[in-house]
Amino acid sequence: DPLVTVNGGPLSSLAPAASDSATFTAVYTLTQADIDAGTFTNTATATGTYGGQPYTDPDDDTQTLAGSASIALEKTGTYVDANSDGIQNAGDQITYAFTVTNTGNVTLTNVTVTDPLVTVSGGPVPSLAPAASDAATFTAVYTLTQGDIDAGTFTNTATATGTYGGQPYTDPDDDTQTLTGAASIALEKTGTYVDANSDGI
Repeated sequence: DPLVTVNGGPLSSLAPAASDSATFTAVYTLTQADIDAGTFTNTATATGTYGGQPYTDPDDDTQTLAGSASIALEKTGTYVDANSDGIQNAGDQITYAFTVTNTGNVTLTNVTVTDPLVTVSGGPVPSLAPAASDAATFTAVYTLTQGDIDAGTFTNTATATGTYGGQPYTDPDDDTQTLTGAASIALEKTGTYVDANSDGI
């Protein structure tokens, strides 16, 4: 067998119609490429000699390997006080970090992160192996509006996508920021004297 070491044998002789199912064994350890392919086929060849001539017969075995593709996204937002005034204002920012993890048993390709409210920088990641994570590639920044501050919270959802077998696999995750309103008002009152009868008194 070209792919494994066959243990046992050789058999010194094998009579006509006789079989041997105990002597020869082998073990193959699957690779990630095998799992990604979805099947694994291996061919072995039996050889016996008669009259000084070899007689051979090949046979193969095919194993179906079930691929289970999935992806997970963790989105984390950090509030940035843009003008360092200690108050949450329009114009302040939220910076986002994204951790993408392959939670399946097959390699994902063309891994991306999209977000309808911000431009995500970085990527795509060409491939992501099972159990592997990427926390450095994707980033984004959102600038808060006055509407966000007035609402008191801001929630934003991003989606990670990876491809296996020509099919996309996705996972969304959101981040909610609590925005503390600081309501206050100021009045300046200015009085102007009017000499109603213009008598100067």
